[in-house]
Amino acid sequence: MPTHRINTFAANIASFLVDKNPTFQSHANNKQAIQTIGDTAERFTLDLTPFVIQPQPVSAYPLFNDIDDVSHLLAAYQTAKHSLRFEMDLSDAAAHVSAYADDFINMALAKANATLNHHHAKLIADWVKNLDIYCAVKSIESFFYSKADLTLLEIAPKYGWDVVFDHLAIRCGNQANLDAERIASLLKDEHGYRTTQFSGEGYYQFPDGWNAYPVYKMLENGQTLRIFVDQSDAHAPTQIIQHWNHVYGYTAHHLAIRATTLQDGERLAVPLQTVMSALERAGVNIMSPTGHYTNGLLMQVFTQPEKNSSIPVELKEQISTYGKQLGKTIENAKLLEIVSRLEMPPELAEAYFALYDIQYHPGNPLHSAPYYQYFLPAQAAHVIKTSQEIA
Repeated sequence: MPTHRINTFAANIASFLVDKNPTFQSHANNKQAIQTIGDTAERFTLDLTPFVIQPQPVSAYPLFNDIDDVSHLLAAYQTAKHSLRFEMDLSDAAAHVSAYADDFINMALAKANATLNHHHAKLIADWVKNLDIYCAVKSIESFFYSKADLTLLEIAPKYGWDVVFDHLAIRCGNQANLDAERIASLLKDEHGYRTTQFSGEGYYQFPDGWNAYPVYKMLENGQTLRIFVDQSDAHAPTQIIQHWNHVYGYTAHHLAIRATTLQDGERLAVPLQTVMSALERAGVNIMSPTGHYTNGLLMQVFTQPEKNSSIPVELKEQISTYGKQLGKTIENAKLLEIVSRLEMPPELAEAYFALYDIQYHPGNPLHSAPYYQYFLPAQAAHVIKTSQEIA
């Protein structure tokens, strides 16, 4: 994939957006980026350059295609989890994870076996079969535990929505142990993920005591996979990410899903507020959204965290020694993140997928072509903060 093609494409869509929306500004030093102004006059830069990567096979498909009952879904999950190396297969990664983390996963599997029906199993399998094995395993764990995740899958057809994977956030431990570095390397070395080709997108440092490594993958079916690998800073003992990792292991902090719809042959993003309202009508409580200053390029919100009251008392007491409030916020076990990313019109979407030698089909929900492909640090900081709110 020639870099000049990527850069030319990005410059074209940046110019298109600036001409279309006067609230966007050109970037003085980067033709591939645009700028927008937040509520406090802070200037945000959004680089629109697609990442350079070779599309890879849809590795989950053979395992999850044609599954239509709970027992076969559980069996496929186990097969997938043992087909490649995951975090807990690395002794150093497992060193600081509690024994309860296995109980947490086993409880989620038992709950799924007892409460899901065959319709649920088919919904989940048909969704994860379009992913790679890593994201399929993490997503299934999320669906098994989180009511909100499964609710979105269930209500989408009623509204004519296609819901697609946007990203996962994986909670690691502490940078003193190089925990996120280790998992980012695992994802790159054994699961085919890559960092982007330009500076600033390989590592984020946040002022409130944590840091993160974003990695990406493009699949041959057109599905983009994004993973946010985060950890606490080495000298931040009260920062919660390391404690989440200790209690819950490497289950996803959240699964992020987007909704799109096809209208007159054009794929459009379903506005974030529309999805929020539909979930609230279905009994799912919503937290505080962020991203309005991007004018739809990237909007995000968390649903209310799934509360976990089964954490052993001695484990909660141990965590409370680092900060009294941690014993309560650690019960915020899992979240669904709703994302909305503004979609390109068909002619630009076709040019975008041509960069990856993928023939674009507007009717294919996996052929979603957002203008902005990445994470925005200011919004990542917002959603971590809201995920700690105590209900």
